[in-house]
Amino acid sequence: MIEIDEGNQLFLNKKFQECIRKYEIVLEREPKNLIALNNKGYSLSKLKKYSEALACYDEFLQNSPNDKTVLINKISIFRKTGEYDDAIKICDSLLKNNPDETIVLYHKLRIFKKLDRFVESNSICTKLLNIYPENGDILYDMASNFLKLNDIEQFLTFLQKAVNVMPNLKNKSKNNKEFEEFFRNERFMNIVS
Repeated sequence: MIEIDEGNQLFLNKKFQECIRKYEIVLEREPKNLIALNNKGYSLSKLKKYSEALACYDEFLQNSPNDKTVLINKISIFRKTGEYDDAIKICDSLLKNNPDETIVLYHKLRIFKKLDRFVESNSICTKLLNIYPENGDILYDMASNFLKLNDIEQFLTFLQKAVNVMPNLKNKSKNNKEFEEFFRNERFMNIVS
């Protein structure tokens, strides 16, 4: 349908209100058009209209209850709105069938981190590093978790690994308020210099 293509082009140009109107034209003709429902939901989430986006996703899931993309979109919204229990339930459901689903694992580790469940977050980091050993973002998350767990040796070790993989994390570390207490620590400064 031409409206979906036009809506997608407007989305790429960050004209979210306009692309929503295009998807609504499609949905007036075909209320169960899954592409239009998903794209409208995603556009609404970009506008931070989370309850409306969830309504689109829920309608989509009535017709295709196991759609991974839409379920992941719901996880993302639940993370943004602080509905962590709902997000974890969907994560667990998706991971039951595919325990190595990296996007879902990443969402879950970020939720655990937000909930100060650092040991569980690091457990997921370890699993992800077994899949992608050179993932600087995951190494950095793990370093941060170790800091929160007061394991300074592991914090510095994983920070070094993260910076080795992604040198741009040096600047991020120097500006990270979470790491402030180490700004005069010789080993920390050697890692981020």
